[in-house]
Amino acid sequence: MNPMTFSALAEPHRLQIVELLRDKPRPVGEIVIKLHMNQPQVSKHLKVLADAGLVAVTPQANVRVYG
Repeated sequence: MNPMTFSALAEPHRLQIVELLRDKPRPVGEIVIKLHMNQPQVSKHLKVLADAGLVAVTPQANVRVYG
């Protein structure tokens, strides 16, 4: 693993997101509900995770699904 991966996973909320996405791909709204966070926070964490190559995003209509 590269250092960016460890840095991304060091934040507890990001680790929770990755663990949640292990089960199945989910839209941002579902992640928000499951983790009791607001949408801007979740989106920022997802961007960091995507930049580190830990999650992928798939646009579906007007929704982004992460997995």
